[in-house]
Order: sequence, then structure tokens, then C-alpha cells
Amino acid sequence: MTKIFLVRHGDVAGNSGEVRTFAGARDLELTARGLQQVEAVAERFKNEKIDVVYSSTLQRAWRTAEAIAAPHGLTNTRDSRWNEVNYGVWEGLSEDEILSDYADLWKQRVADPWSISPPDGESYQVLWARLEPAWNEILEKHEGQTVVVVGHNGSLRVLLCQLLGAPPANARRLQIGNCAVTKIDIGDASGKPKTVSGGKLEGPPVVIEYINNTAHTEGI
Repeated sequence: MTKIFLVRHGDVAGNSGEVRTFAGARDLELTARGLQQVEAVAERFKNEKIDVVYSSTLQRAWRTAEAIAAPHGLTNTRDSRWNEVNYGVWEGLSEDEILSDYADLWKQRVADPWSISPPDGESYQVLWARLEPAWNEILEKHEGQTVVVVGHNGSLRVLLCQLLGAPPANARRLQIGNCAVTKIDIGDASGKPKTVSGGKLEGPPVVIEYINNTAHTEGI
């Protein structure tokens, strides 16, 4: 049985508060609240048997990953394929600000994020083209192990939609809080696990035990 824990990074500017903005590919620092969340999620994993830790190359993710890895004597592997979706010129803007200048394009993207991208940004199809090989590589290299991957709200939601066979537009319906934990089990059926068209797995079955577990960050 392969166990994979997907973890979102700690809070950065624009993730919380009254006005929320798109962080995207910008390399933002963790806030004071984010650092507290990171400490809490590291404590949550302290007694978990972990074999390997991966993260994106954005500091909000790798700092979270390193905090999780340290108590286990592990070194985090940074992989840019796990980076957040690039929102192009929309980065740093709120939804209201985007609607004021790009109302039609925003509505098109909400309806079809797989094909439609923000100006100078990525569609979900482009995101998945880099994310899918990273996911398959982990499944193939770490069969039977416990893996932690620290990523981002957009990219993790797209991955979950692919695994569920859900339309990419449904990613907006998934909630993944800062330092939330999602657990996925990959069965031990014969054959190497690999995602195919639609995000379905060949070989071992995939079971999503839970999504967006934030019990460890309550009160932060």
C-alpha cells in the first residue's frame, strides 16, 4: 500500500482576510499566521512514518515541507512541476479586480479552465501537462512507501479532479485550506500505477481517504 499525503502550504498574503488575491507563481513569504500553521502541520506528522517528502520550488511550499521533513531526518525534494498554476496578469489581484477588467474572460475561464488561461498565464491543461508526469514519477518510484507532497491550492485541486474523473471546472468546488492534509491510498494490485486519460489509474486502485483535514490548525 502506497500512502500519499497532499499538503497545502501555510498562509501567505492574500490567502486570508477580507480581500483575497491570487498568489499564483509569485514566490511569496509565509505570514506570521502561516508560520504557526507550518509548525502545527509539522507536529501533526511527527509521529507518522514518512519515507520521502516533495514540494514545489516556491518558498511557501518548500518551507512547509522542510518543517515536516526535519523531525524525520529527511531532505525535501523540490520539484517545479508541483508549482502553483500561473495566473499571469491576474496574480496579486482579487476576483473583483479581475472582473472589473476581464469580466468576459473570467466567465469563460470559470466555465472552461481546462482550455482557457489568464493573459500570460496557464490553463489547467497546461498545468496538468507538467503535473501529471510528476505524479506518475512518485507513484512509480515510491511504491509501498509513505510520501508527503506539499503543493498549492490550484494544483492540488486539479490533481484531485483528475483522480476523481471530475470535470476540471469542478476544482472550484473543492476547499483546501492552508496546511490542510489530504490522504490518498494506492492499492497493491499488480502492475505499476500510472494515470491515464481523465486522471484514472491503471493498475492499483486509488482511494481518497479524506480531503482538507485542518483539525491540527484549528484556532490559528
